[in-house]
Amino acid sequence: MEFYNREKELRDLLNMINQDPNLITFIYGPINSGKTVLMYHLVNEILPKQEEKYATFYINLRGYSITKQEEFLKVLFEVCDEDSFKKKFDGILKGLEKYHKAIPVIRRIWREFFYGEKSFDAFKHVEDFLQELNDKGLKPIIIFDELQVIKDIKINELLIYRVFNLFIRLTKELKLCHVFAITSDSTFIEKIYNEAMLQDRAKYYLVDDFDREIVENLLRDKGFSDEEINLVWNYFGGKPIYLVEAIQSKNMGKNIKEEVERMLKLREVQIRDRIEVLKFVEKHVRIEGKEIVVDRNRLLNLLSRFKHEEIIPYEGISPELLYLIENNILFLDPVNNIVKPQSKLNLLAIRNLLKEFNV
Repeated sequence: MEFYNREKELRDLLNMINQDPNLITFIYGPINSGKTVLMYHLVNEILPKQEEKYATFYINLRGYSITKQEEFLKVLFEVCDEDSFKKKFDGILKGLEKYHKAIPVIRRIWREFFYGEKSFDAFKHVEDFLQELNDKGLKPIIIFDELQVIKDIKINELLIYRVFNLFIRLTKELKLCHVFAITSDSTFIEKIYNEAMLQDRAKYYLVDDFDREIVENLLRDKGFSDEEINLVWNYFGGKPIYLVEAIQSKNMGKNIKEEVERMLKLREVQIRDRIEVLKFVEKHVRIEGKEIVVDRNRLLNLLSRFKHEEIIPYEGISPELLYLIENNILFLDPVNNIVKPQSKLNLLAIRNLLKEFNV
């Protein structure tokens, strides 16, 4: 799907970037709300047109199985020989690429990270490299997509805390670099929102689904009738990925009413499976280091609160809430202190299943 109507978000992000670095910015929101598409549009289409010169590093952890620090560093860095490092550095200065997927490092320095007599701090290299770019007149920006991938990796301490310390130093202490971290993991956001070391050092920016006006304008541009627009909104709300499905169905000549009903039935099956498995298999979630059993009856009682409400207040993590979040059924927004279904489709599926279960 082409990028569509995120003018407010782009304006907000540009306003942040035009200020001196001070806080880490966590970009969060429901799954498939367009966070990654928004940030790619920012670095590909918006930043290159600005008067300021930026050096943007987009570190995407999506799809990587990272179980130790060395694997994280292999994603963070691009290892080069000295000649290719110089070419890479010159290319960054000249703005030959809109963004870079890793931070370059000379091979002999890379070896020092792991094998040197005095273990070289890889994060110190990040600081020194960005400082050099800054000295050359560039404003560095680092974007980490799906940062929660490293949340459980332990060295002498959790790796995520070392990364947070780096972020704090680059932003609040040195004013050297803007740092953005993107995540759809709302329990991760809940944890870091309450993390003492990030108090007054981070801010949180919500990228949510589209509102009704944007959905109407988008679908009308794609040839949808008023009746079809109402169907799509009533079933899908403003979830970008479902809007793509609707547009593709329209382009293939499919009946929109049949398609939205088919997708609702599919979602009901998926959520029912997550509920019914609790009858036969003991499911555990980890809360504050303890394995706790998820109770099916308490889970249904929690879901029953959405029988007449679309949003409920957040009252703390329970095993059942955590289970529903981890299975992408509910979304927790700890900043605004609310819980809601991940999508309008989820809300409809939950309500239908509550009737089926006589809850």
